[in-house]
Amino acid sequence: MKIMIFIGIILLAVTASTMIQQHFARKISVNYIAMAIGVVLAIIPQTNSLIESFSSEVFMGLIVAPLLFF
Repeated sequence: MKIMIFIGIILLAVTASTMIQQHFARKISVNYIAMAIGVVLAIIPQTNSLIESFSSEVFMGLIVAPLLFF
């Protein structure tokens, strides 16, 4: 359940960064906004408890595989 909550938080962060980038009329890259939101999430202690230990299988399935088809 923790991993589902964490994935939901990440999806909300990505959505927020895209909406913020559209508000600034493409003056700031969405990548910089997403990194800033990631730093803010890393600072909050409650979100650190949701992070599971690193799993290479999850990384390969959720991150690398979609990038190969992109």
